[in-house]
Amino acid sequence: MNIHIKILRRKGPDAPPFWQTFLYETEETEITVAAALEDLNSREPLTDIEGEQADPVQWECNCLQKKCGACAMLVNDFPVLACEEKLCGHGDTVVLEPLRKFPVVRDLIVDRSVMSENLKEMNVWLSREADVSEDNQEELFTASQCLQCGCCLEICTSYVDGTDFYGMSALVPAARICGAQRDCGDGHMRESCQTHIFEGCQGFNACEHVCPAGIPVTRLMAHMMQTYWPDRK
Repeated sequence: MNIHIKILRRKGPDAPPFWQTFLYETEETEITVAAALEDLNSREPLTDIEGEQADPVQWECNCLQKKCGACAMLVNDFPVLACEEKLCGHGDTVVLEPLRKFPVVRDLIVDRSVMSENLKEMNVWLSREADVSEDNQEELFTASQCLQCGCCLEICTSYVDGTDFYGMSALVPAARICGAQRDCGDGHMRESCQTHIFEGCQGFNACEHVCPAGIPVTRLMAHMMQTYWPDRK
């Protein structure tokens, strides 16, 4: 296969973005975007289709096994994990961009610290020993699979950084705490879930379709509201 990998690049947070395209040749039909990026960066020197020497492409990775969420990016305008997404099926040109809902650090690397800051603001943590039993094990296990990759926020039409709605990247960890502490921790977290999750979600459910971990976020939200907020208005 001869594939053109077109990448939206940026040398720093304040630098102007620019496009750069690389020719990638491979006989492997199942090769992932992550593997292709690793191969490109192993070239010495790395040159684009114009024959110009290029800096190595900056992108994040850790496990490369769909366990950490670090390699989240846009592939042909859709949020995915690079370690999971295959090059085949995208045609002759594959377009890579950083997630748009987060500040760009460099190339395909973005700053997703807003997600952890939102959890801190909501007090999403255990305030005492967890209460785990057979009847809540499945809920806790499901909520524990969140990678905090940001794909759900990327596709969410309601989420904009700086607004009150924190999205499903906050809902899933909150559901885990609510499952472990039946009163959902302290009153601040209860109020925060109402303000930053329930009131802002428009129910389009696109987040569930892009979640790399396959978390049934709409079911988790419904369970939270029915179990812990039965009197919610």
